Amino acid sequence: MKKLLLGLLITVVMQGSLLAQGAKVTGFTDVKGVNFFNAGIGLGSYGLSGTGGLPVTASFEHGFTKNITAGLGLGFIQKKYVSDWKYTYLLFGARGSYHFNEALKVSNPKLDVYGGAGLFYRHFSFKYTDATGEGDFNYNSSGGDLDFELHAGARYLFGTNIGAYAELGYGISPLQLGLTFKF
Repeated sequence: MKKLLLGLLITVVMQGSLLAQGAKVTGFTDVKGVNFFNAGIGLGSYGLSGTGGLPVTASFEHGFTKNITAGLGLGFIQKKYVSDWKYTYLLFGARGSYHFNEALKVSNPKLDVYGGAGLFYRHFSFKYTDATGEGDFNYNSSGGDLDFELHAGARYLFGTNIGAYAELGYGISPLQLGLTFKF
């Protein structure tokens, strides 16, 4: 599953770089009616997901006012050690952002500076199977809870509809990097 998601992310990056070549750039002076889609990876992980693995993240937000967007976010981590245990962590929920370009007097039309919060459901599962062959022991555990996330980020457009983003925060990963699409 992780290889499939990573392959998809690489494909999106390659296609996006082709689209960005020679495209006209438009700015972030007003996000009302604008949609943003972020797809990336996380560097590091929090809480129960701290067992390792590469976080894969995605978010979608729609501009409802000149400076406010809201939408959905998703994060996924899976880590498997040899053949005896596997840990899966899934996070999904709602998020909102305030875009600070006007307040900070950001004059670069390619740059969008934002910060926000969200409410997410976290689901985790742990599976252990005795791989020694000396016993018939299996252990499965799963659960979930509600949690919040905070983020501060920036996106930079290479063309009209594509760019890169970076987010710092608390959620699935302390740092997320990836591609952003504006439409």
